[in-house]
Amino acid sequence: MRTALTVFCLVMMTFAATPDAHANSALGPRAGLNGGGDDLYLGVQMEFMAKFGSVSLVPSFDFGPGTDAPSVANADFRLYLIPLPDTGIRFYGSAGPSMLLSGDLELGLSLTLGLNIPMKGTRRYNVEYRWGLGDIPDHKIGVAVMFGL
Repeated sequence: MRTALTVFCLVMMTFAATPDAHANSALGPRAGLNGGGDDLYLGVQMEFMAKFGSVSLVPSFDFGPGTDAPSVANADFRLYLIPLPDTGIRFYGSAGPSMLLSGDLELGLSLTLGLNIPMKGTRRYNVEYRWGLGDIPDHKIGVAVMFGL
């Protein structure tokens, strides 16, 4: 299993987009579901595009509207993997530390696979699936609407 994962990561990195292909930095709201789909979260996301070569810094903050819902701060490092020709759509992967801020302070790691879908101008959608490792939510699915800066 680890060998297959390593080969998959190497193949994805081979098709990585160049830094020049990245869009501008952006800020936007996000929303989605935690865990088994019964816990809504809202948040905000910032993309600092191509600041570290082909890796971008993408911090975000998510909170739940309920009193028991967790608040999570993420600091992901994103790598755009595969652009779909003639569409502007790009797949991405990211990883980074996450901090659960509700109740006790808990730390973990988030791994994300996503899809960046362009709109008119500098706006775009991000659709992603996030896995949490450690003491943060195990699974998240969400969408963000990003507005270029």
